[in-house]
Formats: sequence, structure tokens, C-alpha cells
Amino acid sequence: MRSQKFIADAMLGKLSRWLRILGYDTYYSKDIEDWKIIKIAEETGRIIITRDRGLCIKARKKGLECFMVFPDEDIIDILAKLSLKYKIDLNADPNFSRCTRCNGVLEKIDENKWRCTKCGKEYWKGSHWRTIEEILIKARSKVKNNESKLISSN
Repeated sequence: MRSQKFIADAMLGKLSRWLRILGYDTYYSKDIEDWKIIKIAEETGRIIITRDRGLCIKARKKGLECFMVFPDEDIIDILAKLSLKYKIDLNADPNFSRCTRCNGVLEKIDENKWRCTKCGKEYWKGSHWRTIEEILIKARSKVKNNESKLISSN
């Protein structure tokens, strides 16, 4: 299991799924309000990830860790920045991934098949896995080649 835990605002569903694929406990709800994000982060020690500058300011005033995502950033840039700032491991392993739907823990049920222990959704290493790997390779490359530029922009 990965040690960092996150909570993402309603605008970051795609990023939440990526963090879950990477094995990070990521709370996400498309209907969550700012006050509740702050409350959950306080109670559970989660890092807030948001596109909402106001939420980030409120969180930081309370001493909470907050990561701003800017509208023009793509998933590769965001993952690279998270990797640099929070030491996110950009290697996907389904044995450590979480359910992209509900954040539940996956259990291996077959050589190439996993099931969520919470909602029962099944996962397998299909052709989509190549796309996941390609995006993660690009993010790792950005980390390697653009460390100083990426860090200064957040």
C-alpha cells in the first residue's frame, strides 16, 4: 500500500482514477463541497488536490497540504508534478492498484484478473493497459527531464 492519501475536488475525477490505478487511496465525489473536503482532509490526513484557488487558500490557512492543478495542464504534467512533490510512484501494478470506481482495495482472483473487495468490479490487464503504461512512461520522462521547471510552476 502507498502511504500518501489524497482527496480530490469535484473537478478532478480523471486524476482520481489515475491515482487509484497507481495504488493511492484517493477520496473523490463529484458532489463534494469545499467545507467537507477540508473536514475530511483534517480528519484523515489527506492531501487536498484542487483546481479551486479559494479552496487551496482556505486549506493552507488551516495548515493542510494542498496541491493546485491548473486548467491548462494535462494528465502527464499533473502526474509528473505530483511525483516530484509527493514522491508518487509512477509505476502501475494491478497488485497494488485500487478500484477506479469506488477506491476499494483489489484482490487477485486469477493470473490476469482482479476484483474490488468493496464494489465487486472486475479488472484485467487488457489492451487498455498499454495506454496506461504509455502515459506513465511520458510522465516519468517529464520528471527526469524537466524537474526544475515542473517544481517551480506549483
